[in-house]
Amino acid sequence: MSRNGVRRPDADPIRKVRFREAAREIVAKDRHDRKYGFAVDTAGAVARALERAYRQGFVDAQGEQSMPAADDMQPGEPIDWALIPPRPRAAFWTICLFILGKGERTGGAGHLVPATTERGTAGWQLVLPSGHSEKNPLAEKTLVPLVRLGLLELADGAPERLRVSARGRATWWLFLERGGQYPEDLTLV
Repeated sequence: MSRNGVRRPDADPIRKVRFREAAREIVAKDRHDRKYGFAVDTAGAVARALERAYRQGFVDAQGEQSMPAADDMQPGEPIDWALIPPRPRAAFWTICLFILGKGERTGGAGHLVPATTERGTAGWQLVLPSGHSEKNPLAEKTLVPLVRLGLLELADGAPERLRVSARGRATWWLFLERGGQYPEDLTLV
């Protein structure tokens, strides 16, 4: 409830993700159309997106629903795939694909070790369960949101290793159960 008595919707991370994805689509379409000389109606696309956002906010303000706080989640409870930012989402998808796989649930013996990227910045090298390493390290700044979300954690016995956490495994299996194939499949329910 605001100061003047008008109801406002509670913050909803899923709604925010949907709006961000809509904005990314508008920007990508604008860049593509400009690059290939097509007619551009970015202002119209933005206006339509804002109108949809306004309507959605109005509908949400009428209801009594509330989202659970992120702090209320249990450590092994999955988070929605769409709540992972795009670049870290692609990195997490790669990590899970190589460590956990898509078929039968494995123990996930793979891990990440500190390495230096081609640009000379800090990164993490993916070590597969077979012991082989992936060629290109992942940038440390790409993995920071995954650690913050609790999808990756430091290994107990080796502080120089990152591994997929219980929440990360639960999130990956939920993503696959919902039919996710690629990192950009948001699989919203």
